[in-house]
Amino acid sequence: MPELSTDWIDIATMATGFELKVAAHTLVGHHDGPTVGITAGIHGDELVPVEVIRRVLQALDPTDVSGRIIAVPLMNPLAFETFTRHTPHDMHNLNRVFPGTADTWLSEVLAARLTEYLVPRLDALLDLHSGGAVPTVDYVYALNDLELSRSFLFPTMYRGRSYPGSFGTHFSETTGKPIVVAEIGGGGQLDEEYLRRGEDGVLNALRRLGVLRGEVVAPPRQTLLTRMTIVRPRHGGILEPKVGVSMLGEEVPAGTVLGVTRNPQTFEVLEEFTAPFERTHLVLVRGVISKVHAGDYAYMLGDLGSAEVLE
Repeated sequence: MPELSTDWIDIATMATGFELKVAAHTLVGHHDGPTVGITAGIHGDELVPVEVIRRVLQALDPTDVSGRIIAVPLMNPLAFETFTRHTPHDMHNLNRVFPGTADTWLSEVLAARLTEYLVPRLDALLDLHSGGAVPTVDYVYALNDLELSRSFLFPTMYRGRSYPGSFGTHFSETTGKPIVVAEIGGGGQLDEEYLRRGEDGVLNALRRLGVLRGEVVAPPRQTLLTRMTIVRPRHGGILEPKVGVSMLGEEVPAGTVLGVTRNPQTFEVLEEFTAPFERTHLVLVRGVISKVHAGDYAYMLGDLGSAEVLE
């Protein structure tokens, strides 16, 4: 088997007659070891993780690798084509329907084929996400292996259950094998800082798992959140931020105005978003003026009063 090969996962025949396939790249190391999966592109508007996987594969030398790495940079090519979080053909969120089924909606068929291909092969999983087209996010889940999550080197972590039906939740709860779910940047931008941090995090996690030769970089001082809330607009309109991306990971006091939603026709303020906790940690923000629908992601906010600091 060559050191780096590409397998195409067959999903379905589309209405156009074209075949829907998903690429899985396998890098075989020169030494025995575990098989680690790296996945991205479950949501089609999350560009950063796709580029992170390309850079990681480019950086790896098979002589330094023990075991195998299976990388799937674009889990949902249909959503990527339309730059949306949802599969446009059925409007399902792929990351809420795992493990999927073989005889229902296209998104569930896609989830089922990805599950069948990946889960039995993997000893560990690095599942990469970002904030998408508008929001920017910066944290790592601590699901079932705290030290592996810490090795990703991000300053903020969250200990809590991921979303039901997500690939990460399915993998964690059905296999019990090590997993990191990382949320890296976003805002529709390939920001070089987040690309570098994402690549560094993946490579260090691979060292921690014994797949990549080299010394594991010690994690920095990290904040481990145990309570986090998602703020969703109750009214659509134009969201005008009062805190920017530069404030991600910072603390603001309760009552701090984070942003307002205005009616685009009358300009009246429909809603004001304020920090809910006495010590509010900014995890996800909208850094630019943007359109919002009721129910969209506006902010993710952690409670530092219930957090743990890891040295």
